[in-house]
Amino acid sequence: MQKRAVIVTGASGKVGIKILEVFLKKGFFVIAHINKNENVLQEFFNKNQNLRKNIFLLKANFNSQLPEIYEIMQKYKENLCGLVNCAAIFEKGNLKNIHNLLKIMQINDFTALSLSEKYVEIVKKGNIINILDGNIFRFNETYQNYRISKLFLMETTKQSALLFAPEIRINAIALGMLEEEITPSNSHALQKEILKTKISNENIAKTIDFLWNCENITGQTIFLDNGTHLL
Repeated sequence: MQKRAVIVTGASGKVGIKILEVFLKKGFFVIAHINKNENVLQEFFNKNQNLRKNIFLLKANFNSQLPEIYEIMQKYKENLCGLVNCAAIFEKGNLKNIHNLLKIMQINDFTALSLSEKYVEIVKKGNIINILDGNIFRFNETYQNYRISKLFLMETTKQSALLFAPEIRINAIALGMLEEEITPSNSHALQKEILKTKISNENIAKTIDFLWNCENITGQTIFLDNGTHLL
């Protein structure tokens, strides 16, 4: 394999499938991790059959199978140039339930950190992008634990960027509501956005391009959220 390769975790999620598409259409070989929702990937490949040959699919539960992706890193290390940490748990829970907080942080934070650490150890070059949420600064009792986990990941993005420079650049993208998430039942959420433009696949691709190619940026979080974080 001679193509540049990138690892995308949580590749069958709402954000992961978009990032998977970005890299495939740019000619990358993508190591796509999924835990479930295989039907989402199948639907994608039914529409994009020409892209199927450029993907290695790894199905793994990161609670018990994390070493499997380390083996993949080792196998493809000569061509690897990046890691995108999309895998996440999004579910209800607040600080009244510490067990729930620890479960969410295990995937959203500690797994992302473990993957980043191992990527640095094995590959020793390239980019890491962590996926955050544009709503992390707003108190939300229902999803408080999820919000805390993403705040922690934003801070570790900065700390890791300091630790692993100059060979590795680490940045984050905090996303707002995606196009397909806008429904009559949650249209009130649009009132929390300053800008009224859609967060399109094209703009996600442009943001990834910017972070991937600008060699002077590390430790930054770009809020691709229509200004939600300002309210």
